[in-house]
Amino acid sequence: MTKTQLGQLIARIIAAEWHAGALALSAEELAQAAPLLLNLGGAAWGWRQIRNTNLKDTPLAHELQQAYRLHTLHVAVKEMEIAQVFAHLRSQGLEPLMGKGWVIARQYPEPGLRPFGDIDLYVRTEEFARYKNALQQPGAKSWVVDLHNGAAELNDRSFDDLYAHSRMLTLNGVSVRTFGLEDHLRLLCLHFLREGAMRPLWLCDIAVAVNTLPADFDWDYFLSADQRRADWTICTIGLAHHLLGVRIEGLPIARRAMNLPRWLVPTTLKVWGEGKVPHGRRKLMAAFLRNPAGVVAALRERWPNAIEATVGTKGPFNNWPRLPFQLGECILRTTAFARQMPKLISKSS
Repeated sequence: MTKTQLGQLIARIIAAEWHAGALALSAEELAQAAPLLLNLGGAAWGWRQIRNTNLKDTPLAHELQQAYRLHTLHVAVKEMEIAQVFAHLRSQGLEPLMGKGWVIARQYPEPGLRPFGDIDLYVRTEEFARYKNALQQPGAKSWVVDLHNGAAELNDRSFDDLYAHSRMLTLNGVSVRTFGLEDHLRLLCLHFLREGAMRPLWLCDIAVAVNTLPADFDWDYFLSADQRRADWTICTIGLAHHLLGVRIEGLPIARRAMNLPRWLVPTTLKVWGEGKVPHGRRKLMAAFLRNPAGVVAALRERWPNAIEATVGTKGPFNNWPRLPFQLGECILRTTAFARQMPKLISKSS
């Protein structure tokens, strides 16, 4: 299969959730898809789709099932940690906003379908140092917290607005403050795009969120603030419709969501078929200062796809060629790295 065909296969497996009838999948197709599902966090989702088919007793299906079981156990452990983190921070007068991870995982039809690792907390810039100190105290260091200084994807809105629209969820008897539904869906969309659409699971998050929207979802607020970002989010929801079959008929964004830029779907499918490592798991470029072996492959891996380049340069989602945006994103990255060079050289010497 080509990379695009592999991406289409992954999309077909996941999309079975939103389509009636059993998934028609051959053993050969499962052999092609399973490594990507395991690598990209979609193994449990793959198991859900084949566990009632004649493929359920194959060795590859067993691997997917084991991943599903592991994710299910892991969720229980992480839920205890999240409750502990909020209780600890609140005892010190700190009230973060939580996003992604457990916040969206709880909306999935089964606990083990959405693996997550970090506890993503978003805090005011002026309070960042206090949070950092609190999480370095004895007993807190074992928690895997990704502490965000502000909310980069949502920084066209004030933190006061984010707090005003936040909601409280209860976990193991502890109140957990999360983004409001509108802000959280926006966060999921913009994070998916900023990371170059690399993980199918992130589009699943958006599909699940849209599929469970309440009748009083505030579309006016969702589409407010920066209009270019608003258009990006609409296109991402449209991607969930085109690739995963999520129903958007009747939504106020449906017309735009059904008319996507011609490069968006092919780029996403190719990325899924490549199975690239997400940004946070790549070897840092600074590591090549001492040992340049492998730097060419690392640069090739970092060539921005059309999605991350457009978002990185704050470009429009239209039908213009994407190469200028990709070159522009490379220039921005190179400039940022060059500014850090003196400090990096000093550390490595």
